[in-house]
Amino acid sequence: MKLGFHNKSTNHFGVIRGLTENEVVDHAGHTKFVTEARNRLALFRMLSRNYDDLMNFVQTLLSAKYADQESDGEEIDRLLLNYLTFAYSIQQHFDVSYKARFKKDEAQMKRYKDFVDRLCNACWPFAFILDYRGFVQHVGLGVGRFHRKLTLSSVIIEVRADPARLVRGRPRDWERSKLSPEADEIDLLPVLREFHIQMLQSYGNFVATTFYPELLPAYDFYAALTDEAKRSDSNARMVFFSEEPEIIYGEGGKFSWNAQLVFPPNSLFEELGLIRPKAANKTQKENSEEEVQ
Repeated sequence: MKLGFHNKSTNHFGVIRGLTENEVVDHAGHTKFVTEARNRLALFRMLSRNYDDLMNFVQTLLSAKYADQESDGEEIDRLLLNYLTFAYSIQQHFDVSYKARFKKDEAQMKRYKDFVDRLCNACWPFAFILDYRGFVQHVGLGVGRFHRKLTLSSVIIEVRADPARLVRGRPRDWERSKLSPEADEIDLLPVLREFHIQMLQSYGNFVATTFYPELLPAYDFYAALTDEAKRSDSNARMVFFSEEPEIIYGEGGKFSWNAQLVFPPNSLFEELGLIRPKAANKTQKENSEEEVQ
């Protein structure tokens, strides 16, 4: 097996060198865990598609050519509910999995709870959305005020929630965010954006490296090979060739090539649907403590 690069847009490819015996063994070992993690963490990629659905609709509303529809506010509520429900499903999934895996390990159980508490304390949007999800699913639609205003120079969209309406009669439901009914209206889109980042960057990396600690050395392994490949073509993808590519020359200087390619991860965490932790080469415990951004 050989290390190489492939630039799909230019059809440029090249073999750099043969993989060492240790690299072939390491790749085989990492593949097992990466494949399993990719399947298990598909939930985060699905969550991002739900988020993209909402943001794409917002972008549509920001077009000056868009004609207002009576159902626009309802569509915002629908897409928001889809996102919040899926985010909650992810947390429930890993909460149950964590308890099943570590039910006899009190230290690990405390570690998970402490992590979520620490993330809520460090990031108010994360804490708010955890509380807000309960309101949207069990009490009422989440958007208190939706407004689209078209001016000569811009389009303004407001998607806001009223704290007084949210908290009324249910103050205990807001223990994480400590939401006050006297607080100003909440601009939901930037709050949701920060929550989504934390789901992929902090929460996602915590559960990923807890259930699959092998991802950290795998990330370093593939990142080093990717750096080597990109020195040949910065816009190319690092690939493995099962054997030397066969170049077939035709008339007029045209050519084609025949090769069996293997596509290992280049940027492992991103390809799993997560945002890479800042300290990917540290221990699992160190990462879980420092990934609360």
